[in-house]
Amino acid sequence: MNTGADTSPDAERNRLKDQTSAVLLAALLGDFGLHRFYLGQPVAGVLYLLFCWTGVPGVLASLESFHFAFMSPEDWANRYNAGQRGKPVPRWLPIVLIVLPMLLLAAIVVAISAGYDF
Repeated sequence: MNTGADTSPDAERNRLKDQTSAVLLAALLGDFGLHRFYLGQPVAGVLYLLFCWTGVPGVLASLESFHFAFMSPEDWANRYNAGQRGKPVPRWLPIVLIVLPMLLLAAIVVAISAGYDF
């Protein structure tokens, strides 16, 4: 029975990749390379999984989340969506990506200075 949905590998690759989803996956689950699987780069995703215990993929994913967040919608469309534009990243998301880690770092510094022993 044909449902009309194209399930070929080409159709999977040509599905629009949402920039906001990629930013969130890289920021939250990037240690495990889920953003790379989402973007259709399984080899890179497997490498992230293999080396997730080192912390290096986490640093790379953090940098990639910033890169994805600040990438223009045109550049995103050309690189990941074959020129088809999707929804842009909400303006608040890059701000959150910058402010939250700073707040966490400030909280750790205050806790250490107050004598809290980790």
